[in-house]
Amino acid sequence: MKKALIFDLYGTLIDIETDEQAPAVYMNLSRFLSYHLARIKPEDLRKVYNEYVHKSLAASNEPYPEVDVFEIFKGIMNKYGPGKYTRSAVRNAAMLFRALTIRRFQAFEGIYDVLNLIAKDYKLAIISDAQWLFAEPEMQMLGLTRYFKTTIFSSKYGIKKPDIRLFKAALRRLKVKPDEAVYIGDKPDKDLVGAKKAGMKCLLFSSVEVSLNGLKPDRQFADYSELEKIIKELTF
Repeated sequence: MKKALIFDLYGTLIDIETDEQAPAVYMNLSRFLSYHLARIKPEDLRKVYNEYVHKSLAASNEPYPEVDVFEIFKGIMNKYGPGKYTRSAVRNAAMLFRALTIRRFQAFEGIYDVLNLIAKDYKLAIISDAQWLFAEPEMQMLGLTRYFKTTIFSSKYGIKKPDIRLFKAALRRLKVKPDEAVYIGDKPDKDLVGAKKAGMKCLLFSSVEVSLNGLKPDRQFADYSELEKIIKELTF
């Protein structure tokens, strides 16, 4: 019998679109940073932000490296400002950046109905390639935090899916074995591959039939009204 259901976040529970290259993002962020005495032109800010991200990834020895955007903004502000910024000041700058980049942000239809049902019978968790700085408040904004007490965000570990260590971390915290958990995601190369390597069953939120190098999900669904029935069929 399955005891735990582990979800991806963005693209699975949250429907989101962002644009991190839009000039207006850096124009407004540059103006905001000037109030904190960090002076950098918008066009330079975009260039420096991308450079810091690329350097951080290149410095990692991991096969699937991840950055921590908090550290990226801390580095930028300390370089172009007087330094010694509080965590709150860095968080505010990074969260403004996120707010400026968002073009679409909402929970997928039917999410809350199914979560209310399955939360009664299963331990729930999140494994997501996500910035903790953004994901934590965004889950609260959409009322998802109350369902997920266990969250594994890639930015806290320095690695991304399909690295098996993220899946193992969630299983340890839930105190369940791989064959007692089902992973639910939307990206075959990250979610399907990682879950299967970890020894878990995997459901894909996709309307397109998936097969990746012979690897197939246990089931697929395109509407959350289908999920509870699928879970029951797999777990009993």
